[in-house]
Amino acid sequence: MNYTQRGIIDVEDFEPYHAPVIFVNPYVAKIISGGAAAGISSSLFNPLECLRVRWQSLPSNDPRTDRGILAYGISIVRNEGILHGLLRPGLGANVTGMVLSAAFRFGSYETVRDLLATAGGDNDAVVGDENDKSAFNMILAGISCGASAYWVTTPFHSLKTKLQTQRAFMEFNESQKANRMSEKTNLINSLRGILKENGLRGLWKGAIPLTSRGALFTTGQMIGYDGFKSFGKSYGVEDGPRLHLLSSVIAAFGASFMSAPSDLVTAKYMSAANSKNLSECIRDVYLKDGIPGYWKGWSVSFFRLTPVMLIFTSCYEQFRNQLGIGYMS
Repeated sequence: MNYTQRGIIDVEDFEPYHAPVIFVNPYVAKIISGGAAAGISSSLFNPLECLRVRWQSLPSNDPRTDRGILAYGISIVRNEGILHGLLRPGLGANVTGMVLSAAFRFGSYETVRDLLATAGGDNDAVVGDENDKSAFNMILAGISCGASAYWVTTPFHSLKTKLQTQRAFMEFNESQKANRMSEKTNLINSLRGILKENGLRGLWKGAIPLTSRGALFTTGQMIGYDGFKSFGKSYGVEDGPRLHLLSSVIAAFGASFMSAPSDLVTAKYMSAANSKNLSECIRDVYLKDGIPGYWKGWSVSFFRLTPVMLIFTSCYEQFRNQLGIGYMS
């Protein structure tokens, strides 16, 4: 029997079911998305970050540099194991620093970029309109957001670099002892140790190169990602996973190229003796290898950053979308 035809059930009385929507403030959603995506990507790829830092911190006359970074990485795994040699060193500091800095950078980037467009006299600009974006505003927003985020999180980035560079100069027996010590040391205790030994100033050692690195890295990342994504959308490419992946590769190239000099100088500075200042580290690189020396390890950084960016931006975009604010515009 067809009950609807006899009037027992009126199908017009039924409304389609909609899942409840939880409102999340757009700024909060960006912070959560950026931090969560950074936590995932930095955890997965800490071994590659550790290898890059250890490689860049080696002196140019170190015989281990003659064999290439791949052979160097294999020797680390053989002698120290992947857990103690590459995965564990600086993991907690790296993840904490990246989560906090990404939350700040991606939480504020679009707001700063659009405010710059308005401040530039374009009061009729439509927020997120691809035709109203400019590379200049992307650069300024990247510099300001990146520098601020990395300065605030300097203690974590600095500790990460310090822990990873220390491994590069250890002999086998020393590394075994360090393995046992690392099991008894956590992030908080490491920060307390620096604070006790060098005071509050010690936590911000390397703040200048790290802040410069954050500004350059974020600028290259945003020009590559936001710029290429906007370029693709202006030509009718759908804003979806395919465009996100392509933009991620460009972002990895821009970020790694722009930040390579700061990455190298930071690694040298953090592994140098206390008597060596930042300007001396910069000068030493130039005297030994010239201008190209500042890009030592750049290709490694690019190949390391590419999968990181692919995972980070994919997660970031999907988290944003699930929180109800859509893809990055």
